[in-house]
Amino acid sequence: MFNARIEESGRADFSFPATYNTAMLVVAGEINVNGTQTVSENHFVLFENKGEDFSVEATKKSVVLILSGEPLNEPIAAQGPFVMNTREEIGQAIRDYNLGKFGYLEE
Repeated sequence: MFNARIEESGRADFSFPATYNTAMLVVAGEINVNGTQTVSENHFVLFENKGEDFSVEATKKSVVLILSGEPLNEPIAAQGPFVMNTREEIGQAIRDYNLGKFGYLEE
């Protein structure tokens, strides 16, 4: 996971194994990916597993979150904001949330 802050006209190059799942969220600003695709703020890019390298150039001062990792190949169960492997785990996550076991963010 990378939290890249790129100045206007700045460029960043990334490389991940072709077998990894790789995605990017433009948190702020606007970028150009590989010189071909412009992606604006609050948009998500999911890369195909065909290559290893890509470049990002900021057309405005930007913040980009880049996620990449090996596929887990595990089952997925989802409900609301919760994502687990089974329906039982979803139920436990909801119970834990309702009991305040997820903690809190300090201001």
